[in-house]
Amino acid sequence: MNRRTLLRAGITLPFVALTGCLSSIQDLRLSTPIAVQIENEMDDNRNVVITAHALADDRQTYDEAVSASPDQTTSVGHLTDEEQHVRIALVDDDGNELDVEETFVDERTKSLAIVIVDEELELEVDQRERSE
Repeated sequence: MNRRTLLRAGITLPFVALTGCLSSIQDLRLSTPIAVQIENEMDDNRNVVITAHALADDRQTYDEAVSASPDQTTSVGHLTDEEQHVRIALVDDDGNELDVEETFVDERTKSLAIVIVDEELELEVDQRERSE
C-alpha cells in the first residue's frame, strides 16, 4: 500500500463517519414534557382521576388519582409530548364519576390545566408557538 492510498483512506473515513452521525442527529427530536396542574376553586377536597393513552398504539401513558386541596393549585406531574388522548374524571369519595372531560395533546401542547368549579371540570390547554 502506498502513501497516497493511506492518506485518501485517512481523509475519507472520518467524513463518512461524520455523515452517518449527522443523519442520525437529524432523526432525533427533543422531547418537552407537558405540565399538568389542578386548580380547585371549591371549599373542600375534590378527587380527580387522569388517564392518557398514546394514539399511535393505544398504550396507557399516564394514570394518576389526585386529591386536590381547596383553593389551591397543585402540580401533578407531566405527560409525554406524544399524541395522546387524555381523560379527566371528577369523582366522589365512592369513586362515582361526577363530571368527565376529554382532550388531545401532542408535541405542540405546553401545559394542561384542570380547573374544578361548581362540581364541574374545565380544561385549559396551552399550546406552544410554532417555530418555522
